[in-house]
Amino acid sequence: MMDDTLLIHVQIGGFRMPLRIPRSDEEVYRKAQKMVEEYTETYQKRYNQRSYEEVLILVAYQLATLIARQQLSGDTGPVESTLKDLEAEIEKALRME
Repeated sequence: MMDDTLLIHVQIGGFRMPLRIPRSDEEVYRKAQKMVEEYTETYQKRYNQRSYEEVLILVAYQLATLIARQQLSGDTGPVESTLKDLEAEIEKALRME
């Protein structure tokens, strides 16, 4: 239901994307945005000769490594579910353009 969703605007690297998310997951999405921003800043400083696209690839790889480590160490059901939801929301937002 629309009452259970919330429209947020995620801004990463100058790109602003509107996402409609489950209201109960707002904290997860905000934390994910913050993590991407922090990793991006770290990698941009460390590899300042690299393009922004290469930095984003490094960020994606770092986050995938964290997820893989969690998968190998235990229960990943909630993480996988959240990632699938996030992926669907991002694809939906990209189709709006």
